Amino acid sequence: MDEDDIAAKRRHAEAAQWFARLKTLPVSHGTLKDFFAWRRERANAEAFEEAERFWSEAEKVGERPSILRAIETAEHRPPRRPPFLTPFSWTLAAAAVVASLGLSWGGYVLLFGGRNLVTGVGEQRVIALDDGSRLNLNTETRVNVRYGSEARHLVLKDGEAMFSVAKDKARPFVVTAGDVVVTATGTRFDVMLRDKRTVVTLVEGRVSVRAPDGTTTWLRPGEQWGWPPEGPRVQNVKVDTVTAWTEGRLVFDNAALANAIGEVNRYGGVRVILDAPNLGSERLSGSFQVGDSESFVAAVTAFLPLRQQVDSRGRIHLTAAEQSE
Repeated sequence: MDEDDIAAKRRHAEAAQWFARLKTLPVSHGTLKDFFAWRRERANAEAFEEAERFWSEAEKVGERPSILRAIETAEHRPPRRPPFLTPFSWTLAAAAVVASLGLSWGGYVLLFGGRNLVTGVGEQRVIALDDGSRLNLNTETRVNVRYGSEARHLVLKDGEAMFSVAKDKARPFVVTAGDVVVTATGTRFDVMLRDKRTVVTLVEGRVSVRAPDGTTTWLRPGEQWGWPPEGPRVQNVKVDTVTAWTEGRLVFDNAALANAIGEVNRYGGVRVILDAPNLGSERLSGSFQVGDSESFVAAVTAFLPLRQQVDSRGRIHLTAAEQSE
């Protein structure tokens, strides 16, 4: 066995461990940070996607009672493994048993029928649907999922979600956000609904977006659509920047300071308050871990004429440098 084979087996084992960890434990911010750091390596990300695909297929097998009983029996045997299951696939088969029993946790859950999904402040979730699609829910997000025989309906009531859609031409994947309707059969796109504004960003594939005024727009990868329009309705964007939150990062590209602070505060952690409103329009760029308010403040005060002060409640106030001298 060469070094590449050894490295591949290690990645698969780590992917299985992460899958089990995210599925069976409450997912804390620290756990997500560690997972995102591990997944940034392309080979690790591919191994994890393989784990997800295996679980999706194994779950369908596990719905059959006879196979379910066989797996449950095998799970309690001594460590000796049957030749047709590798250690990697064994771990995921066990996870499939849990999924088939209808149990769910704060990390990865399997959905059947209609369900409301909610994340709190600073919480993110990854949800595997029974058709192989996947949802990434950002902080403070509410989504309703209702699958039917002719269409897959989801309603984004508030927040932001990344939709990775399994192909199924017979059942369109329809996301409603406010009065905006996004339709796809198999693709990957991000939808944000916040303060009565809807923004759709296409990562890959093709989607149609129907606006409240009845017009329909087809998006290409790298395009972003917004309603109500603020300038051009469709514009090109840096997809990696828009979707950085799915990897536990906030990326600002010439963002206004006030807007950046609002985004940082959405993820919890130490609250940041701007006490120099005249500097709210100052621009900044950078990449930060979600929930790491201190690093954000350190960067801001290093490049802008601001200083930080901590109040009795632990909140960080940003004041103009000359005011704090």
